[in-house]
Amino acid sequence: KQWYQRRVRGGWRWELALTLLPALLTLIALHFADESPRYYVANGQYEKALGVLQNMARWNGRELPEMTLPTEVESHSNSYFEVYKQPYTRMSVIISIIQFSWAWCYTGITYFIPDAMSYSYCYLSDFFTSTYTDQHGCTLYTKTEYFFYLAFTALYIPGLFLGGFSVEYFGRKPTALWTFWTLTGLYMVLLVCIHYSITIAILALAYITLGTVTILIWVLSPELYPSYMRTTSNGILNTFNRLGAAGGAFFTEYVDPYSMRLTVSTYIVLSLITAIACLFINRETKGSYLKDTRSEVSSYGAAGIPLSETNVLPTTDNNGQGVEVPNVEESKTN
Repeated sequence: KQWYQRRVRGGWRWELALTLLPALLTLIALHFADESPRYYVANGQYEKALGVLQNMARWNGRELPEMTLPTEVESHSNSYFEVYKQPYTRMSVIISIIQFSWAWCYTGITYFIPDAMSYSYCYLSDFFTSTYTDQHGCTLYTKTEYFFYLAFTALYIPGLFLGGFSVEYFGRKPTALWTFWTLTGLYMVLLVCIHYSITIAILALAYITLGTVTILIWVLSPELYPSYMRTTSNGILNTFNRLGAAGGAFFTEYVDPYSMRLTVSTYIVLSLITAIACLFINRETKGSYLKDTRSEVSSYGAAGIPLSETNVLPTTDNNGQGVEVPNVEESKTN
């Protein structure tokens, strides 16, 4: 008790301070990062743009083919509503569902675990017997319980590595399918409450799977849209992520004291809806050319359509017309 009251109660300050460390490292790393070749071309700095492309080729162990950079970059003005217009309607709706469901379940399960220890969900009191309540009526945890919860959240990290492997070798759509069907099954078992050891295993596997979904979102969302609207689309789709995170945290915290099974039921419903939605993903972006301009989308189809048998890449000339340059493996998204 004394260790917890002296250290862990003020531990949130250390925890908050540690979250600043990645931001500081990012500020340092930005000084060594290359600028976008597209930005250099747009500003007439063609030699710098070519230098960045040469660095990319060298880092990937490839030779940069001879090419002529466009002297002008096609400019665009796009609205927020364009994200949900054809040819992006179906995929934008599916990604919105994935973002919302993932954030709700991830944030919710993060709040759910300490509540499960407090309210002895699925016989967890047989495993945690040292939880106590202070004079203010607040439930406190010992060092053992605290580090147990920390170990759970750390399982998110191997999930990230698993996600990178899955999207690279199996593809984006297969990863979306197996992750959300797996989450649906895990939450169904969690709802049954067989034994506390099963509950612990289910929560651990859920954390790993949620980490895998994170990589899927990071990879799939940008690949679906051309460069001129990629930033806008990601911003809009991430809004559903934030809504899901807020909703999952709020719902879990307020419903758990009354019915933790109701909380788990929401995870089941959302994961099931998302798994079904993933069945309707109509294109695989792995190995596909990423579009840049609106004219490319009009001429060659939406993002995610595989390269043609001519094995050429479209770009734009001074008049915004499509021209062809030799293809290289670096241009593929995989």
